[in-house]
Amino acid sequence: MNGTVRDRSSVVRRLRARVGNPFEWSAPDKCIFVALFILPFSTWYAVGEYYCLKHPSVCPFVDQSFLALVFRVQVWGFNAGSLAIIATALVLRRYTRACRPLVHATVQLYFIGWTFVSYFLGVFSNLFTGVMGVGGLAFAFLLFDRRPVLAGLGTFVLGLTSVTVAEQLGLIPYAALLSASPVEGRQLSRAWLIIFGLPTSVIFLLVLCLIFYVVARSRDREEKLAETAEQLSRATELISRYIASQIAEQILRGEYEMVDKLERRRLTVFFSDIRDFTVIADQIEPEDLSRILNEYLAEMTAIAGRYRGTIDKFVGDAIMIFFGAPVATSDEDHAVRAVQMAIEMQRRIKDLNDKWLREGMEQSLDIRIGLNTGVASVGNFGSKGRMDYTAIGRQVNLAARLQANCDPRKILISYSTWVLVQGCIACVPKGEIQVKGIRNPVRVYEVEDGAYQGEAGR
Repeated sequence: MNGTVRDRSSVVRRLRARVGNPFEWSAPDKCIFVALFILPFSTWYAVGEYYCLKHPSVCPFVDQSFLALVFRVQVWGFNAGSLAIIATALVLRRYTRACRPLVHATVQLYFIGWTFVSYFLGVFSNLFTGVMGVGGLAFAFLLFDRRPVLAGLGTFVLGLTSVTVAEQLGLIPYAALLSASPVEGRQLSRAWLIIFGLPTSVIFLLVLCLIFYVVARSRDREEKLAETAEQLSRATELISRYIASQIAEQILRGEYEMVDKLERRRLTVFFSDIRDFTVIADQIEPEDLSRILNEYLAEMTAIAGRYRGTIDKFVGDAIMIFFGAPVATSDEDHAVRAVQMAIEMQRRIKDLNDKWLREGMEQSLDIRIGLNTGVASVGNFGSKGRMDYTAIGRQVNLAARLQANCDPRKILISYSTWVLVQGCIACVPKGEIQVKGIRNPVRVYEVEDGAYQGEAGR
């Protein structure tokens, strides 16, 4: 029993996978589906009408001359039009997924056909008008864009209104197909029930089933979209661990041109490094070293995020951050945020050292920080298979050199950075230093707020 249920479920899944989601069908495929859905019922009506023409006694309540007109319109208008739509759609589906003229033609054909059938059966005294007006309209809105459906609805309403007004004015008869009532002795004619009532009722039930199916697939689609959104959120969170959060945000917003180009920008570049990290690494267990280093980098990353710095990379214990790309404000703002971030990092490392010393670590971690402001090349560098959003150039190298020349627990900044922050951050001049790779001496300043009082490293 369970095997049979599983087999049926498997067949249903394969069938649904083969059919696909109606929302995702191409426009020609949707037109083919509508035509194939309506054509059998249109044929049913046409066969019944032909039978009534050949056997007038079966439907004595029908106007034979008007029935002949209805039959011709049914065959050469509705049925031939459906076949034309199918043929046209089969050709177009090879070349395009969207074909607005075909959609308009399909919708208009059926709304005009429904208006005509509603008229000759009696607009306000037959089931057909309600079935096509409500069920057909709802299904059309589910499948197609609203513009062609609204245009078809306009045709339907205008046609029914015109017919009703003309009938009330005596210009045309009501229910022109009928020469008498199909009800005799309080019993509906079987011919009327079979030829007109039964197919209309079947259409009504099938439209309800199709709407249920489309709604169910819509819910499936929503669930898949929700699942995809959750996966995307997880992927974004994971990606943000490997690239700067600002870069991830711009990529998600579709602003690819902001990160996929090289440009010259004025940046404030930050470098930090742990003094004698190699020596410290040889003195503690690898597991403890990994835990401490990850905790340190996590805290520094959180601080950088609060000051909206772009984290370029981690190289062991070293950190590179820059301000001014991909999102820029002003040179002063970049420099002030960078120095304030550096001050908070120095204060935070003191708290971390106190914590680690209580946990049994024998030596504190002391960091050196260097900052410089200048024009650098920023953008994607690398190969097609692997790219890094980074900054390069002489000014970047100078920031790294300042960090290397900085005393532990201090912040050393260049003259160009000091000019931008001197109004709000206290600094002391440290004279000029000669750094590797830079021909001329560099004037530097030490940030007073960057130092903290504490026990020297043991």
